[in-house]
Amino acid sequence: MNFIEAIFNVIRNKTLNAVGVERDLMKLIQNKDISRVQSVMQNRDTYVSDAIKEYTPELHDVMKRPDKPRKNKQPYKVERLPRRRQVYINEVELFFLLGNPISWKPSLDIEGKDEAFDAYMQFLKDTRFNTTMRQAKRLAGAETESAKVYHIYNDGGKPAVKVLVISKSKGYTLRPLFDQYENMIAFGYGYFLKEGDRTIEHFDIQTPNFIFRCKRGNIGWNVTPVENPTGKINVIYYRQDKAWAGTERRCDREEMIDSKAADTNNYFADPKIKATTDVISSLADPDTVGQVIQLTNKETSQIDYMAPPEYSSMKESEKQDLNSSILFDSFTPDFSFENMKGLGTLSGEALKRAMILGFIKRDNLKEIYDILVDREKNLILAIMMNVTHIQLREKLAKLRIEHEFAEPFNEDVQEKWAAVGKAYQDGIISLEQAVKMLALTDTPQEEIERIMSQKKGLEQEKREK
Repeated sequence: MNFIEAIFNVIRNKTLNAVGVERDLMKLIQNKDISRVQSVMQNRDTYVSDAIKEYTPELHDVMKRPDKPRKNKQPYKVERLPRRRQVYINEVELFFLLGNPISWKPSLDIEGKDEAFDAYMQFLKDTRFNTTMRQAKRLAGAETESAKVYHIYNDGGKPAVKVLVISKSKGYTLRPLFDQYENMIAFGYGYFLKEGDRTIEHFDIQTPNFIFRCKRGNIGWNVTPVENPTGKINVIYYRQDKAWAGTERRCDREEMIDSKAADTNNYFADPKIKATTDVISSLADPDTVGQVIQLTNKETSQIDYMAPPEYSSMKESEKQDLNSSILFDSFTPDFSFENMKGLGTLSGEALKRAMILGFIKRDNLKEIYDILVDREKNLILAIMMNVTHIQLREKLAKLRIEHEFAEPFNEDVQEKWAAVGKAYQDGIISLEQAVKMLALTDTPQEEIERIMSQKKGLEQEKREK
C-alpha cells in the first residue's frame, strides 16, 4: 500500500466518524468529485464582483455615458469623470484600524516566557505580519473578502512558512465552508497555473487534518492528499461589508454631476457670438469667430458674446451635500486640506473627538478583526509548536499572548508622562500602576524594584549627611 492509499484509508475512517456537512465533504473528496465540493462551499462571487466594479474607477457607470448624436456630424463626445471615493473611504478605514501596528504582550509571567515570546515576535517579523495584515484588510474592505494562506514548505531541509494574501482581484476564488455555529470546517481556494503550453485549474482544500491538492485533468480531477502538521486550517478568512456600503447611489450621482458640468464647460470653451442675419452678412469672415449663432430679427441689429450659464446655487448645494453625506454615511472623517488646517493645534483627545466618526467605525470593525487576529495568533502558535519551533513546544503551549489595536494618531508622549507623574505624586495611583501606564519597559516589576532600590539609596545618603 503506497502513501496516498494509506492516507485515503485514514480519510475513510474519519469520514465515518464525521457528522453532517463534514461527512458529505469528505465523501465528495474521496470520490474526487471536486466540482460538487465547490458547489457545497460558500460562493460570494457576485457580491465580490460588484464590489470590485465599484472600487475600480474605469468600471463605474459614468464610463458608460453614450456620446450625443448630432445630425450630419460626428457624435458629440461627452465627459466621463469617475472618482475614487471608494478607495479614499477604504484607505481611511484602514488607517484608523491598522495605521500603527498591532501591539502584543505576554499575559502571564511563566518560566521561559521571554524566550517563547521573542520567538513568536521574530516569527511575525519573518512572515511580515504587519504588511500582510494591511494587505488583507485593504482587500477585504475593497472586495468584501480576502484570505491569508500560511503555506508550509521545505526550504533546503528546514521547515519554512510563507504567507500568501489572496483575493478574487488577484486571480483566486475563495470558498470557505462553515457549520451552523460559524466554525470553519474547510477552506478551498482555486487558481490557474501555466504548465507548459497549457493553463491548468487548481483547487486546494484545507481541513484540520489534511490538505488536498486538486488539479483538473483531461477527465475529472486528480487529488493528492497531504497530512496537515498543524491540526488547524492554515488559512485566515477575512470578510466584511464594503468600506463605502450605503453610499453607492450618491457616489454615482456625484460622478454624473461632475461629468455633465464638464460637458457644459467644454461646450462654451470656444467663444460664441449671437448675431442677427444682417450683421453676419457684413462680417468679412464669420468663420474666424469661435462660433456664430444666427438670429432672425427684422427690427434691430444685434451682436453679442454668449456667456456660459452660471453654476446654479442648487447645483452647488447638491455637490456639497453629496460630499458631506457620502463621508457621513460611511463614517469617514474629512481629511481634505481645508478641513485639516484647523486641526493642527488640537491635542490628542481633542483630535480624537474631532475624528469621532472614524473611531466609531474602528470600534465596529474591531468586532470582526479582534476575533480574526486572535484566531491568527492561535494558528501561528500551532505552526511554531508543530513545524518551525518544535524545541520550544512546551514553553509555547504555556504562553498566553494578548493583542491590542494601536491608536491611529500618535499620542503626545510628554503630555501623557506628565499626567501619569502628577497622578502618582498626588497619590491617585500606585507606583506599579504608573509604571504599567507609561509602558516604557517590557519588565515592569523589575523596573519597580530598581526604582525602589534607588529611592532607598537616596534616603540612606540623606540620613548619612
